[in-house]
Amino acid sequence: MLTKLFNSNSISSLAILIILAIVLWSKIVINVIPLYGIIPVSPLYKFVYTLLHDYKIIIAFITIALLITEALLLNHMLSKNDLIPKNSYLGAYIFIIISSLFSDIILLNPVLIINIFIITAIGMFLPVYEKHEAYATVFNIGTIISVASMFYFPSFILIVLIWVGFIIFRIFSWREWFISILGLILPYIFLGTFYFWNDCFESKLESYKNALSLISFHDFHLSLYVIIIVSFLGIILLLSLFKFIVTIGEKQIRIRKYLSFIIWFFLISCIAILPSAKYSILSYIMIIPSASILITLYLSNTKKQLWAEGILISLALLLIAGRFGLFSLWA
Repeated sequence: MLTKLFNSNSISSLAILIILAIVLWSKIVINVIPLYGIIPVSPLYKFVYTLLHDYKIIIAFITIALLITEALLLNHMLSKNDLIPKNSYLGAYIFIIISSLFSDIILLNPVLIINIFIITAIGMFLPVYEKHEAYATVFNIGTIISVASMFYFPSFILIVLIWVGFIIFRIFSWREWFISILGLILPYIFLGTFYFWNDCFESKLESYKNALSLISFHDFHLSLYVIIIVSFLGIILLLSLFKFIVTIGEKQIRIRKYLSFIIWFFLISCIAILPSAKYSILSYIMIIPSASILITLYLSNTKKQLWAEGILISLALLLIAGRFGLFSLWA
């Protein structure tokens, strides 16, 4: 039922996706504080927070619009690069569902904002494999990652993903590597100049030095719902990774490169959790785009339609159970 519905690019499927996102994130309208608090060394997010924190309806509109845009952008990226059928909205559906699993993150937060930069950067990078020279594209990607890190600093680690992508795509020219670094540091040159001009460069530099610290997994107190959700998604992701590793040799070279890059996208997103102790749950939200892609590709390529249908329905039922607090009754 769900696989058939979202493996169609009809207007009705799109309308259902939009309505689903609005319903699942409607809680933001009744949230006392619909905006995540200010976080370390994130000047652009601080600007957004200062600008919007008194305008609840505008925040709700921007948040839901971001979620829908990111879901459709991710889906378009996958279909454009022949990773899922062109008549499918499955990627958008999974992104919306996974983004909605935890009520605590249903607010305008810096990672929701940077996801649009991350998905755009990944979508720009994949076609680099077929380009002879991609200087402008690589520079733009570096700049996008740099700007994203000004909303959420740990996202700077994604520049490592681009360098891994160069190795996967066999781009060994020093120019692309240098240009990616140039794109990354140029926005920070402007930011540093602004801080220097306002006589706060040294204090801001010290803030950046203290911005990251290793996370301690001993401090986590997980609810039954979180344990079940994380376990369920973990099993699906492990199955996805195993399937891709086993079958990757059967794919076209281009698709093989893309799959390798996406697997590294997921792994580096997971690594970004480690230095993010001062950013709390936000570091986990950063995994959502790559996890959504892996699960989408897994379900799109499985020949067991009942299995795919079962996973989609299970995700929906777990979300509903969590919203109605059913798991808290058993705790």
